[in-house]
Amino acid sequence: MPTVHLSLSDAMYRELKSKSDEIGIQVTDLIKLYIKTGLQGGFINRNEDSIIITNISNRLDKVEKDVRVKMTLIEGKYRQVEEALDYLIQRIDSLEDMITEYRTKKKILQVTQADNGPND
Repeated sequence: MPTVHLSLSDAMYRELKSKSDEIGIQVTDLIKLYIKTGLQGGFINRNEDSIIITNISNRLDKVEKDVRVKMTLIEGKYRQVEEALDYLIQRIDSLEDMITEYRTKKKILQVTQADNGPND
């Protein structure tokens, strides 16, 4: 993508910055919008605010669609992680039960051997 370097007066930059802050976009995006509008016939036939609102509305629609898609993907991943954690918790519980059972059997065996004494 070509890059254009542009020198602006401080006053013009402040105006651009103020306008970009007002509508919530970056200064470079506002400059691109002004250039695009100028290339499409300028502001002669259209109201500047309606052009900006239309452009922002289109961008918001695209962002909203992207967010919906990403949220759907995130929700799916969340469910996968949740299921994996549930499985791991079940496995840990099962292993804890097996360890407890093993320790109990070992204790019983030790007590039984101690009560019977050495088998010589």
